[in-house]
Amino acid sequence: MVARRPWHLTGRAPWRGADAGRGGAAAGNQGTHRAHRERAAGRGGNPDRGLAGGEEAAVSDAKSDANSDAKSDVFFLAEFAAGAPSHAAQELASGAASLAKQSGGSAVGLAYGEGAADGAPSLRTWGAARVLVLGTHAVPAITHAAAVASALRDGGVALLAPATPNGRDLAAATVGLLGVPAFGPARAVRFEEGGLKVEASTLQGAWVTISEPADGAPTPAVALVLAGTFTPKEGSGTAAVETAETDDGPLGAARIVETHQEGKAAVNLEEAQFIVAGGRGVGSADGFTQLQQLAEALGGAVGASRAAADAGWVPYQLQIGQTGKVVKPALYLAAGISGAIQHRVGMQTAENVVAINKDPDAPIGEFADLFVVGDLFAIIPKLTDEINRRKGA
Repeated sequence: MVARRPWHLTGRAPWRGADAGRGGAAAGNQGTHRAHRERAAGRGGNPDRGLAGGEEAAVSDAKSDANSDAKSDVFFLAEFAAGAPSHAAQELASGAASLAKQSGGSAVGLAYGEGAADGAPSLRTWGAARVLVLGTHAVPAITHAAAVASALRDGGVALLAPATPNGRDLAAATVGLLGVPAFGPARAVRFEEGGLKVEASTLQGAWVTISEPADGAPTPAVALVLAGTFTPKEGSGTAAVETAETDDGPLGAARIVETHQEGKAAVNLEEAQFIVAGGRGVGSADGFTQLQQLAEALGGAVGASRAAADAGWVPYQLQIGQTGKVVKPALYLAAGISGAIQHRVGMQTAENVVAINKDPDAPIGEFADLFVVGDLFAIIPKLTDEINRRKGA
């Protein structure tokens, strides 16, 4: 049986990108720290729409900060590896450029990691007007907290930090050093009526909060930003680069002596546009083989619920949910996943959700765009074969 849940039964609006829960016009009318139940059950259109606004123009219009107000600059953390900025850094650069247009300042990158000095100019490609290189040594990200705090003492209205392990550590240490307000994990950030507004999910995704710094709060506000909140917009040019000179203090005593990465997927889970995720219903590690084949046919990645990861069927780096990764694909296919709210937190911003489950009363059916009640092992291979057939046609 295949059924599509009508929106009036799921509580989801029949349109995309205009609901309050995704940062549309209704969201902009919320006051400080108010929360509202999300009209579209935690999902909807592109969160870039109507949030930071004008990102397409932000990159091409990114200008030198010579004529901007330093107090209105928007800073962002940019982690590098082998001289290249992370995808999160690219997203935040474009987001900061868009926000800076609204604040009247410039987008300023705070670069760190292997090859940061060589790769820093490339951040202009995604919207940065200026980049301050904090360090290029193999040290824990938190080591750079003193340099970040020093850079922000001279101005800035906001600091965007990626909601990654390194980003969380560095943002938390910076907040502690400066005593500034912190928000997030944010799924939308914008300036409105001259002030910063940060939208985040709370109560495991059941509610949305829109927060702002209190009157008289010190600046800059720090916003921890979820992957996919901003879309990187590629332009051209190079950013002005400076090198920070600061004493890292006791934090500078740490050094990374070895890095080990477990098996790397062909497609990064957090960047994948198509995700095939399996849960307890997959039944075994062998069961994930069929999901992998479908993901490969789609050009996507495999994900999993916590139950599947805890069972040892897949590595933990594939876990999606409250204690795993947060994703925002164009298509999220959930096979054998019941849809507990802890899992929903990690995938609720997917554009489209297709669920396959034997249980017609599985919670995931309440917010799936397409709910298929049936045996995943009978359905998945047929989907894979059909996709491969059409690709070969």
